Amino acid sequence: MRAKILLGCYRTGEANDPETYVAAVTAVLSHFPEEVITAVTHPVTGLPKKSSWLPTIKEVNDACNEAIEPIRQHEARLKRIKEQLEMREREDRGEKPTLEQLKAKYGPNWGLTPNKTVKKSTFKAPNWDQITATYAADPDRLKRLLNTDAAYARGDDEAAE
Repeated sequence: MRAKILLGCYRTGEANDPETYVAAVTAVLSHFPEEVITAVTHPVTGLPKKSSWLPTIKEVNDACNEAIEPIRQHEARLKRIKEQLEMREREDRGEKPTLEQLKAKYGPNWGLTPNKTVKKSTFKAPNWDQITATYAADPDRLKRLLNTDAAYARGDDEAAE
């Protein structure tokens, strides 16, 4: 019914297969609570107000997800409030959580991520004797290095490359 209201708000339908389109919109809407369906399909607050063209299935789904987000946040907030009130009541009675309860809540490592072992590099920097031997064996390499350094100092990036 709500899919019919949604689609009836547009002048013309441009779907290649109208029956498939209506079935797809209905399938998307069926995954959401009535409150969300009404908000998305309502001519004053929903998709008909926001779009001049027939919405794609993705646009219908996105609109439903956008409409349900405040509901989910509200439910999560109510859950947190309930948990906090229950915790305060337990504290007022002098109850403290057991070790098992804390482990169930925070996990075996108390919510901390274990230190990752850093893989040590096998690269060893050459010592001065190795560096001088490398450039002594290939004097052109030293000239290229010095020319590149001079080109960067002049700001000539193309010559440096």
